[in-house]
Amino acid sequence: MGANLVSGGGATFRAWAPLANAVYINGTFGGFSLTGPADSFLLAKDANGYWTGFVGGAQEGDPYKFWVVGPGGSGPKRDPYARELAPASAFPDCNGLIRSATAYPWHDAAFVTPDFSTMIIYQLHVGTYSPSAPGAASTFLDVIGKIPYLAALGINVLQPLPID
Repeated sequence: MGANLVSGGGATFRAWAPLANAVYINGTFGGFSLTGPADSFLLAKDANGYWTGFVGGAQEGDPYKFWVVGPGGSGPKRDPYARELAPASAFPDCNGLIRSATAYPWHDAAFVTPDFSTMIIYQLHVGTYSPSAPGAASTFLDVIGKIPYLAALGINVLQPLPID
């Protein structure tokens, strides 16, 4: 899913939009910018509602979005599988960036889920957990700042409750 670099150049793109009439790839690829629906960047739909395509000029770091045409209208859509969003300050109207699947140095190889019999689960609503200012909703970063405190209490599983 999302954007995946191909050895030898270019990238494949894949999105799931089963009710869409058409899905196009938009972005800046090798210096060439494209916005809106253009036949040369129309993705192909399979029987399961997945739209796929290939852009030969796509490179590491190129920004992109999907242009989706559906029964409710048409317009640009951010890739929920993007490996990076930029600029992050413009969320949710930001572009995805094409990144290699191996570019991020994950540090979780030694992680082991606690045995069920030893789990101490803490449920929390992220938005009301630890407001940084009166009347302001908190964020995942606010929760992350409290993890050492929760771990000191013996909590070893966090369960974020649904976000409105």
